[in-house]
Amino acid sequence: MLFPILREQLLFLRSAGFEIHTASIDGPLGRRIQEDGFPWTAVPFSREVAPLADWRALRFVENFCREQRFSIVHTHTPKANVIGQWAARRAGVPIVVQTLHGFYFHDRMNWLKRRVWVAVERFSAKHSSHILCQNPEDVETALRLRIARPEQISLLGNGVDLQRFSPADDLRRREARAKLNIQQDALVVGMVGRLVSEKGFPEFVAAGERLAGRFPKLHLLAVGHQLVSERAGEGWTPPASGPLKQRMTVLVNRDDMPDLYAAMDLNVLPSHREGFPRVLIEGAACGLAQVATYIRGCRQTIDDGKTGLLVEVGDVSGLAAAIERLLNDGGLRTEMGRAAREKALAEFDQTKVFEKVAAHYRQLLSMLVH
Repeated sequence: MLFPILREQLLFLRSAGFEIHTASIDGPLGRRIQEDGFPWTAVPFSREVAPLADWRALRFVENFCREQRFSIVHTHTPKANVIGQWAARRAGVPIVVQTLHGFYFHDRMNWLKRRVWVAVERFSAKHSSHILCQNPEDVETALRLRIARPEQISLLGNGVDLQRFSPADDLRRREARAKLNIQQDALVVGMVGRLVSEKGFPEFVAAGERLAGRFPKLHLLAVGHQLVSERAGEGWTPPASGPLKQRMTVLVNRDDMPDLYAAMDLNVLPSHREGFPRVLIEGAACGLAQVATYIRGCRQTIDDGKTGLLVEVGDVSGLAAAIERLLNDGGLRTEMGRAAREKALAEFDQTKVFEKVAAHYRQLLSMLVH
């Protein structure tokens, strides 16, 4: 989460005059935040629900906050939102903020599990001075389920660097494909996400296998991080055989996302659960037509029929049909890609998001003075 997702926000906040100290579960991505000069501390969070280990993590964060005497603690992941905020309150931190990147529970979850997760979110919100919510639908859900009070939660939105993520010209497209050893005249369908089943990688491959015979030049490009966490779910392994054996490229832990989007004709995300998917924002900013599932987050990012197409979760036939429609109609892909870029310019500017975070910090600090 710290690197790369929060990196630009942290740089902005530091330039705005805030002194930043970062902390996360240990790992190569977490450590990389130090490359920008940010102090970083490894927090001993367990990646699974483990009461004893979680209690130790709570005490660690509590002592850490007490020693550092932070004015603000801001958390971002499900476990940090629960344990980190609780620990910060126990340590006497005056302002505790969470960014809600999306609720873990969803409409297809069984009622008991959903009820447990709602209770967890209520406990988390109990320790929040303020909740910054990326998705407007999550704000409505939080209020309807009495997870948060109206004055306690506000819409933050989500965004990317619209200069870094921008439509590729023909030269950049050719160079991107050459680096990946993908034929220049291939029809490249890409997908980006954590390499877990709930992101929809099995459906992505199944749809590709159905289309392989109809599109001799079809090539699938799968890009992701191999992460294990409290929300990772069942892992996904690329198929070792089948009709896509020579027509699928799988890349892991890449930092060159703009170049990878430049190689695509179409961006796909058949995910089962999302908050406000960054990969669809990036794809829109790069001017790509997109296909995703009709779920929270995706339906806020894609205007169905205008910037892309939405299908039902787990519907391989519907996914294949949507991809086929766009592969067969280059004009429609171009039109949707142009509309997606316009939507990104209007709604997905990360600078506006960063400014909101800084403004909330200043407002909360001013309330302490008064």
